[in-house]
Amino acid sequence: LQFLKRKNLFHLLRHEMLFQDKKFAAKKNNAEQEAFYLSCFHYLIDFPYKYYDKKLTNTFGQKYLEYKNNCSESDKLYIKFHTLFSDINRMAARKNPRKSSGINLPELLKYEKELENSKHYLAAYYLYRSICSYYTFYDKHPEKIIEYLQKAIRLKDKIAFFFPVDIHVFLQLLYADALFNNSQVKDAETIYNAVFNSGVNENMYGYYYHCEQYILVSIIQKKYEQAQTLLDKVFQPCIDNKLDIYATRGAMSYVKLYLSNGELKKASNYLNTAKAINEKTFYLPFDVQLRVLENIYFFLKKDYDFSFQLATRNMKFLKAQEQDDIFKNYMLLWRMIIGMINSMNKGNKLSAELVKDYEYLNKRYTNLYCDLLEQLYLQAVKEIR
Repeated sequence: LQFLKRKNLFHLLRHEMLFQDKKFAAKKNNAEQEAFYLSCFHYLIDFPYKYYDKKLTNTFGQKYLEYKNNCSESDKLYIKFHTLFSDINRMAARKNPRKSSGINLPELLKYEKELENSKHYLAAYYLYRSICSYYTFYDKHPEKIIEYLQKAIRLKDKIAFFFPVDIHVFLQLLYADALFNNSQVKDAETIYNAVFNSGVNENMYGYYYHCEQYILVSIIQKKYEQAQTLLDKVFQPCIDNKLDIYATRGAMSYVKLYLSNGELKKASNYLNTAKAINEKTFYLPFDVQLRVLENIYFFLKKDYDFSFQLATRNMKFLKAQEQDDIFKNYMLLWRMIIGMINSMNKGNKLSAELVKDYEYLNKRYTNLYCDLLEQLYLQAVKEIR
């Protein structure tokens, strides 16, 4: 099972779990069955969106509880909130994530109240992580993510026994991610440098995401060679093997690197690669990112007419998603691009309102687009002069 997981062979992994459950599990003692079903639950709950089987995940979670020695309320709550955490993250991939999630913030805060002062440490940990995810995907508040992540970090000594990875390292990486998303780039870089210089095992939870974030920090700090080295080591194999969401993450990071350092032809190649991969395993947040990167590419290439058309088309696309509140900043971004192009065409100075929008978006999206919005702004100002 570990081998299949490392190779990302999810169809085979699912088949092998079912086979072992049928042929071998019944012959084992309770302790071995408990370990087996917990491992299977962990594998299944981490399946990428495309392969996820919620019914089977719940089945193995319940089997774990059935064979758990002295199964307690804490064990049941752990399964409940780990599943909730997974659902909140996974529903972000849907076209209407808030409606698909079936959970709202008041409900999550009610759960928090119920777990207050309890000793259900694992349940509380996954609830805090669920709230972090909610504030990440459905109601963006970076400062709230940091607040609830700090609550989770305070539990690390109580829950370390449960995790096969170094939970201290993992939470340090999560904290660096949260600081980066809150535009605290230098603070995040300090943590990333310390952790990655000490070595991050490929089995670390969220390994590819943390690597992606460190790459983006490196690009922002203009450490292009460092970003390139990590990309080639971690993500090029994912792209070569077409590993779905990991390959898309890697290809987009290459695009950001090459747009940032001015290698537009290389950026175009990886942009086309990322679009082709995401068309097969559609993930809406990535689709929106790719639309922005395509828009930026043609703007930096000085094909302003096509960049204008893309911005107009992308605004129509977002309106059709019926999620204006979630994507309102992207609507503002594309309006900004249209405004810049109109100003350049007329030879007018950028309006104070447009500059204000740029300053807001540049700060808001540094963690996603590095210095690319700044490049747009400086190019627009130069063209007008």
